[in-house]
Amino acid sequence: MSIFSTRMKPSTNNVYYGLALAAIFGIALFIRTYFPYENIFTGDWVRFQYVDAWYHMRLVDNLVQHFPHRICFDPYTFFPHGQEVHFEPFLDLFIGFFAWLFGAGSPSTRVIETTGAYFPAVLGASVTIPVYFIGKELFNKKAGLIAAALIAILPGEFLSRSLLGNTDHHIAEALLSTLTILFVILALKSAQQKEISFKSIRTRDWVVLRKPLLYALLAGIALGCYLLSWLLGILLISIIIAFALMQYILDHLRGRSTDYLCITLVPVFAIALFMVIPELVQFGMAAQTEPAAAVKGEVLLLCAGIVAMPIMSTFSYLMATRNLKRAYFPLSLVALAGILLAFFYLASPSIVSKIFESIRWLLNPTETNLTVSEWQTLSLSTAWNKFTTGFYLSLISFIAIAYLVIKRGAPEKTLLLVWSAAMLVLFYLQIRFAYYLAVNVAILVAYLSWKALALISTKASPETDEKESIARKGKIKASKKGRGKSSRSQQMGLRALLNKYSATRYALVIVAAVALFFLAFYPNIGKSIELARGATPPSEDWHDTLVWLGENTPDPFEDPDFYYDIYDKPTEGEDYSYPESAYGVLSWWDYGHWITYIAHRIPNTNPHQRGVEQAALFFTSQDEATANEILDELGSRYIIIDWLTALHKVPDSDINGYFSVLIEWAGKDQSEFYEKYYLRNEQGALESIALYHPEYYQSMSSRLYFFRGEEVAPANTTWVISYVEKTHRTGVKYKEISSQRRFSTYEGALSFLETQSSPYYRIVGVDPLLSPVPLERLEHYEFIYQSPTIVATWEQELISEVEIFEYQP
Repeated sequence: MSIFSTRMKPSTNNVYYGLALAAIFGIALFIRTYFPYENIFTGDWVRFQYVDAWYHMRLVDNLVQHFPHRICFDPYTFFPHGQEVHFEPFLDLFIGFFAWLFGAGSPSTRVIETTGAYFPAVLGASVTIPVYFIGKELFNKKAGLIAAALIAILPGEFLSRSLLGNTDHHIAEALLSTLTILFVILALKSAQQKEISFKSIRTRDWVVLRKPLLYALLAGIALGCYLLSWLLGILLISIIIAFALMQYILDHLRGRSTDYLCITLVPVFAIALFMVIPELVQFGMAAQTEPAAAVKGEVLLLCAGIVAMPIMSTFSYLMATRNLKRAYFPLSLVALAGILLAFFYLASPSIVSKIFESIRWLLNPTETNLTVSEWQTLSLSTAWNKFTTGFYLSLISFIAIAYLVIKRGAPEKTLLLVWSAAMLVLFYLQIRFAYYLAVNVAILVAYLSWKALALISTKASPETDEKESIARKGKIKASKKGRGKSSRSQQMGLRALLNKYSATRYALVIVAAVALFFLAFYPNIGKSIELARGATPPSEDWHDTLVWLGENTPDPFEDPDFYYDIYDKPTEGEDYSYPESAYGVLSWWDYGHWITYIAHRIPNTNPHQRGVEQAALFFTSQDEATANEILDELGSRYIIIDWLTALHKVPDSDINGYFSVLIEWAGKDQSEFYEKYYLRNEQGALESIALYHPEYYQSMSSRLYFFRGEEVAPANTTWVISYVEKTHRTGVKYKEISSQRRFSTYEGALSFLETQSSPYYRIVGVDPLLSPVPLERLEHYEFIYQSPTIVATWEQELISEVEIFEYQP
């Protein structure tokens, strides 16, 4: 008797598996709610995590006043233009429904925020359920439980995006994409077991068709909800189409019918298409906005899937009946893809171009895109931080799955292979996709773990993938059966040997289980708890600052309740028609949604990266006149600056500020503002030091935040250095300081420079708070607020975490 088999009745067995899955769900929910609780529920307010969560709550806050109608245009962001809402509606409607329900049709702000805060944790814990069933359907129940347990505790992007308070659409994407894959797997397996064909449709054999079509219906609904959760939903459509192409080829080359692929996948695409068409109608067929173009791309790919499946099945049938070489079939599919691409390009060139632009965006992000952390490419340290050992174990498992696909061509495993390959590539290109890959890592590691444990078993498990493969109605060729028998006889020999020594068998089981725990699970536990406990912005200072802003500045629309209205969308290409009382609040783009939700004011820029260039140009401007022109164009009245905006690196810490990012977005060079130089210490070794050029202190960011727009006369803070440009043996060029001298006045330093003929002398500063050059007073800016927390001092002036200035033209 196998150690992994059981003598319990199937019904009792299912109860125990159900209880185990419920416990795993509970653990996942506990991690996501207990550890971050104190950071999220701070007493008077709810600290939602990361920036996009705040805008989702802005939409939900408005939605519950008009449920189920959500705004499609928002004048409370990107002043003076306003902006079409870029977020798909599913998550907001889902949260809004429960908030509206819990609040009996009129929920309070606390009910809305509490509902929104818990939503990502519940969705994240819920992912354990489809992950279990995918593992069960692909392998067996034990593999499913291992996969569910692993996804419950994996650290990285998946956990962070499903924590309490991270009310963003990404965890909804992960759940809905996983559900879609699950139902497609169930549809494919059921279709093969029932041996459905086009004859089944002609004869209306509903006994055979009912179950596969039911799963296809559920897959279509899940896919439709997924597409209504993320604008780039073409990702999942593309994966399913790529799987279909690969499986059509595998089945045709093996002489199998491909009818089941067409019968199951066409309804999936058709139902999803039916669900997204209303959104396209809302945008307008002629609309050229980014959200409209994204939805058109989804519609185009869904239509391509609906058209391609019957054509591929027809090709396969005709080539099989006419005894054409099977190798011609892949070539025919290449030709079909080219014809469809040409047809759709002629029909809608802008949409096809948008799809290729999205691909380019994934493969080759711009330099400014790369300043955003989630756009970074993969490194080994990143892989460890996101998945620990799971990433490397999943690669081994991926190779094993690829072998199974090549050997047997089971469609559900082909889907797993294509799905996992796509996620691995996307994760390599942009680490943000780790929250997708986590599901694949859990399933792949579960397969490897189960196979390792199964080697200890003395009897083949009745739920193994081998048995499922054999059960495919005798469609495996005899030669392959012979090879399979040889492999199984070797396994049976090992099992017979283990069966002789039961004590050894049990010891091996314990050792294997412990090894599995420490290899696949243990590295994740501590990292997950640490991540869940971590505090995220906004700080108390930022929250208090924005509360003050909302209470002490004029309402831009004069009526505070306008925040909860439904707004008319302007004609495409035109800006929103703001009243004379409206104005903008300028800050760095990370803080735009906070300004909208907490202060009910209108930011000039936001995390959708609208208005970023103008903000960067303002903060890096070298004179007041240029800065004033930017603010006049933007209609800005208030400027908010915090320490991260003004600094490129926080002193005595590993925290990087945003100033280097501002430079990038402004289209300037970092060396204009500061550089890394090298200086020899007493032992003769080179040490790096960051020195600041006059342009750094002359920037509007520094003049406002550090010096509050006041006149500055340097005293003993002006340094002159000379340097030599050298090349390291590795080929890297660097600047080594050859001399350094401090002057009591700027004029003295300037006089010294005039006597030097070498161009390798320059004035520098050693501290961001101590300017080496004189600065004039800013005439049109008034310092009006500082937050309580003091982060630095300058000439007995206390510099706070966040400061507000009023622009007075």
